[in-house]
Amino acid sequence: MSDDSFMVSSVYKPKLNYRIYLLIRDSKEALELTEQINAFGYQVNPFTKADDLVSALRWSLPNAILVFVDGKKLTFEDYEELALKLKKQSNHLPLVIISTGDNFDLRLRAVRAGGSAFFIHPVDISSLIGSLDEFANPTPSVPNRILIIDDVLSQASFYAMHLEKVGMQTRIVTDPRQMIQPMIEFNPDLILLDMYLPECNGIELARMIRQMENFVSVPIVFLSAETDRERQLAALMMGADDFLIKPVKPEHLIASVTSRIERYRKLRSLMIYDGLTNLLNHSTIKERLVKELLRSERDKQPLSFAMIDLDHFKNVNDRYGHSAGDRVLKSLARMLKQRLRRTDLIGRYGGEEFSIIFPNTTAAEAASVMDKLRESFAHIHHLSSDGFFSVTFSCGIASFPEYKTAVAISNAADKALYQAKESGRNRISVI
Repeated sequence: MSDDSFMVSSVYKPKLNYRIYLLIRDSKEALELTEQINAFGYQVNPFTKADDLVSALRWSLPNAILVFVDGKKLTFEDYEELALKLKKQSNHLPLVIISTGDNFDLRLRAVRAGGSAFFIHPVDISSLIGSLDEFANPTPSVPNRILIIDDVLSQASFYAMHLEKVGMQTRIVTDPRQMIQPMIEFNPDLILLDMYLPECNGIELARMIRQMENFVSVPIVFLSAETDRERQLAALMMGADDFLIKPVKPEHLIASVTSRIERYRKLRSLMIYDGLTNLLNHSTIKERLVKELLRSERDKQPLSFAMIDLDHFKNVNDRYGHSAGDRVLKSLARMLKQRLRRTDLIGRYGGEEFSIIFPNTTAAEAASVMDKLRESFAHIHHLSSDGFFSVTFSCGIASFPEYKTAVAISNAADKALYQAKESGRNRISVI
């Protein structure tokens, strides 16, 4: 089944490729941990004996091994023995420890035995899932893409060679008249631009690039033999980010390009994503809703839009503190990212409100999915200084083609959310 298809019966089962082996001898704690981790889409296999866990590795490798050290039923010696067996098998698997004790010596022993993460019992489930997410689905490194516009092919090739040596991707354009299509196809993270080109100069070209909506903020670095300071300043005032004088040393070029791209990506991330949850922010999710509705209309496919609001969230902040409230928001964000499809777009609409765009999905299908998520989230135990507590959410859903514009579908989903709240909260309403 592709990511673009929608099968309610299969998409939201635990991800069998996201598997956790749990070594634990306390049956009550085993049940509690298994239920909490399963709610985020993992499959947990509990073991009471290290030998059984090691034997299971011959048949299937998990994404991580979680060890619950209570000091009595399972000690640090047991953990160290397991770590030694894993080393002999050459299984470089992340080892995550949950310990009822906490001091420098225990943490040092955990590290020396190969521990990847250390949590204190009772564990904050949001923090634990955050670590498991990193082990199960590490963020892939994305190569920097550099577009080089220079009419001298030998020079452009020289710079491209050195940039590619450090893992960057490059594309060369020697005729500025032919730059637009490569820019759109390559979507560069940075543009290296010669100051003097046939039929136009680099300043004019930079002004053209800045007038293209998709490339307004892409860094532009001039490469030129121009030494006149006033001309260099004029180039920078036209929207360039740096001016390098030819011949430039490869290490200087690499350092300048890398720093500019890192800054560009950070700024772009701040513009698109919510800082707390790392979901799409309010303005971005609204923009994507407009685009997805146009796509649905063109392809004659359904689309559903869901609005979520955490129930009595003000009471959570007042009673348990804003830091606990933030952990609740991050827990819900993680669950949504884990359990929904890659094609579903998730955003933080504001405060304790979230929104989801479900492409190729009817209202009934979206409601079925959200109801399963609602039930799972209600069973999550959030940690505070006063102990554990649970939170629920309400959800309103509207769909295309019943509502054809972004304003109409968002207003309808908001109205459905209000109905769910008025009907007693912790429920789904479709309008």
